[in-house]
Amino acid sequence: MTSTWSSVLALCVAGMAATPAFAQSPAADSGLGGISADEPVEGEIVVTGIRAGLDRSLAVKREADSVVDAISADDVGHYPDVNIAESVQRISGVQINRVRGEGRSVNIRGLPSNFTQATLNGRVLPNASGDSAGSRTFDFSILPPEFVRTLSVYKSPTVDLDEGGLAGTVDVHTPRPFEIGKRVLSAAAQAEYETNSGKTSPRLSAFYSDTFADERLGVSLGISYNRRQPQTQNAIIGYTTAREGSGVAPADLNGDGTIDRNLTVRFPNQSNYYQYDEDNQRLSAIGSLQYRASDALTFSLDGFYTRLKVQAVTNEFLQIFANARNVVSATTQVVDGLPTVTQLRVRDLDTRGGGRFEDRVSDTYSLVGGAHYDADGWIASIEGSYASSKQRLNNLNIANIAIGEGEFISHPGDTLWTTNYYSGFDTARLDPDSYRVASINGSFNRRSSDRLWDIKGDLRREFGNQGLTAFQTGFHYSDRAIYQDNKSLTVQAAGVSNLYASLTGSPLGAGPTAGSYSAAPFMHLITAGKGRYLGSYGGDANFATSWLASDTRSFISNFTDEALIAAGAYNNDATGITNVQEKVFAGYARGDFSFGPLSGNVGFRVVHTRQATVGVSPDLTGITVEPDAGLITRVPASAPITVNRDYWDFLPAFNVKWQASDDLLLRFSASRTMTRPNLTQISPTTSAEGSSRTITQNNPYLDPFRANNLDATVEWYFSKDALIGGSLYYKDLKSLIRNQTTVQPIPVTYIYSNGTRVASNLDFTVSQLVNGSGVTVKGFELYYQQAFRFLPAPFDGLGTVLNYTFIDNSDPAQLTGASRHNYNATGYYEKGPIGVRLTCSWRGGFLSNAAVAPAMSQYTRSYGTLDGSINLKLSNRLSLVLEAVNILDTDERVRFTNGLPQSYLDAGKRVFGGIRFAM
Repeated sequence: MTSTWSSVLALCVAGMAATPAFAQSPAADSGLGGISADEPVEGEIVVTGIRAGLDRSLAVKREADSVVDAISADDVGHYPDVNIAESVQRISGVQINRVRGEGRSVNIRGLPSNFTQATLNGRVLPNASGDSAGSRTFDFSILPPEFVRTLSVYKSPTVDLDEGGLAGTVDVHTPRPFEIGKRVLSAAAQAEYETNSGKTSPRLSAFYSDTFADERLGVSLGISYNRRQPQTQNAIIGYTTAREGSGVAPADLNGDGTIDRNLTVRFPNQSNYYQYDEDNQRLSAIGSLQYRASDALTFSLDGFYTRLKVQAVTNEFLQIFANARNVVSATTQVVDGLPTVTQLRVRDLDTRGGGRFEDRVSDTYSLVGGAHYDADGWIASIEGSYASSKQRLNNLNIANIAIGEGEFISHPGDTLWTTNYYSGFDTARLDPDSYRVASINGSFNRRSSDRLWDIKGDLRREFGNQGLTAFQTGFHYSDRAIYQDNKSLTVQAAGVSNLYASLTGSPLGAGPTAGSYSAAPFMHLITAGKGRYLGSYGGDANFATSWLASDTRSFISNFTDEALIAAGAYNNDATGITNVQEKVFAGYARGDFSFGPLSGNVGFRVVHTRQATVGVSPDLTGITVEPDAGLITRVPASAPITVNRDYWDFLPAFNVKWQASDDLLLRFSASRTMTRPNLTQISPTTSAEGSSRTITQNNPYLDPFRANNLDATVEWYFSKDALIGGSLYYKDLKSLIRNQTTVQPIPVTYIYSNGTRVASNLDFTVSQLVNGSGVTVKGFELYYQQAFRFLPAPFDGLGTVLNYTFIDNSDPAQLTGASRHNYNATGYYEKGPIGVRLTCSWRGGFLSNAAVAPAMSQYTRSYGTLDGSINLKLSNRLSLVLEAVNILDTDERVRFTNGLPQSYLDAGKRVFGGIRFAM
């Protein structure tokens, strides 16, 4: 890290900045109640100015019946953050997960992100894009923040809320013309600068909304274009185990000069250094059409579309110690009861400089139509929707190999491991003639799709202000299907030479070893875009800061898909194909009540889930590994499998609020919630990893996660615009999906590019997903917000929002994502034309990957970011905006739970500047 956390804490305490309103307040009834983004209705807070928004948040909180947090846009088209997930983490009890430094998914109260249901305007949005394809974890990076009107986090459910969020639900609400109620035109243009890459990219957006025909017809349209060109630098180490003399690993792993074939040693199979150079473009659009047929009846049609185009090169520098055979020296230390290599020097280190080119395009859209009726105490709504997400992916790499003398050193407590080179290899590794071609390999024309259609209806009858105040009932039916193929391409070295000859008229020259082909025409030097590789690291570990990598993108761009396929082997291994369909029918009944100072709601939800999965069973006796083709591991199919199953869930919920005095409110909630397994987890697929020697089998018979929940809150409004509050929560998860793990000898054949085949029985860690024992999660939240209006001018523009969350769980060795301590501190100053915000978000370390010995679990160390913004209003319509993300350039560090380092990531800082126009 470039700064110590003591300086971060000091800045967090001293920070002053313009911030959105945060409120622990319930959202309005889904589909009912005439929600308006410009009215202080239940469950939604809209901010047109920082202080006005905070005041409204407190007012809504006092009237709410359940526990919901909300963040609102400062104005239409002006969400307070450049990333939706980054803003959510500022709510108490909420943490986020990052992919290469960017917030992608959300955890609530220490539970994994797949326990959080994310919805767009109350509906699940399918997602076949990127890392989250096939899971129930929503990737917030596909949603442009310019389209967010309000974002609500439901922590205690009401029964009309769709099931699926065991930990909670995050609903993103986009603006609609009748909610705005006036003509609005806004536009923004910003430049985004990435400090690691040194590149600048545009962010453009525009939004229009108006009503016509005596406010009976409303139209809103929005469009957003965003380009990012980040560079992320990452070091990752992987370990595996082998018996000495196995034939597929260095023989004398403990360096004692004796080959003990009964001795199993843990050693670093692969040390990896990566530089991700990305070019990501997102084009998004929203539209809403509303027609008020009468004072009671309104029809609506809403659409959303986003296209994400990613062209990224992973410039990789790999040291594969598992392929070495000639050990110079080795040292071991007993770690977790197993001899573990802490120093290993070999003469024949397999070193590779790849340039894996990821080219993917995803399209996601949804269309929702419905009608809403409100008259004489009757409120009814019905809606139907269709949504689809599709992705095409290529991810090819020209693999190459250079051999030389290298050394690995790492001990428990280190932040990074050391890699040294000897006998002139530190110079030779930068010589293109040192590399020979191994193959072209990777995913090719891989397709994934996720489609969802549904229909829902709600009916509510309101009676009065005391006793039973309302009764509500409704239904929801959905039909979802996902499909992912498993297509991959492998072109061996001779085929690569033939492709090269078709361009130049002559084949590749001779490589550094007999019978090989030179990779020199493909190699180019990789250096950091700006500054030094892993520049945020200040320790004493030694590692390469530049290397040679293949320019895969330039080479393959010369060929058609058909030409590449004709040159190699094109496969679609059935054991990795996902094909799942899920149909859900739910119905609910809810009653609202009020007895003097006591009010609330009670009800139940009944859910029937039907799932159909299609796949194949694996043949574990025919596994092959291709070390020269990116360690591709193939598992042949044995027989087809089709599984049909269904199950029921009964989900009651009770929310009550007691007005103890004019300034003091107490709330209590009891509920039962559920989350279904990820769709890929219930597909009968099997994956194997030859380098780490693991086999993972999914399970179509997995039951859902179910939990009983208790929540209690207390809120003291000690002045007009101030609050001190606290929440207690308890979740009893009846089961978790766990890995049932055994170590089995598996016959494996290693196939090398020169035709050599080596067969060996190796110990593989075989894991199958099963429903295991549950876990309890409990903790508390503290929050405080106040505008310091009582201070003398000019300090009366100051204000703050603070919160802290404590999370405890009964199985810290299994539950991932649960940081014990979490806090957020925001200071702001808003007076006249100036608005300034400074926000610090910090979460303690947490278990990021649970493993069973001899594999090692991973622990992400504590991490925090400091973000800020400055808004200068030039006129009533024009503003200048300056924003910064990760101001202190904090890094992300992961270690194994035994203290050995696992990864180090430097994502750099992001700076934005531009103008915003609104009228």
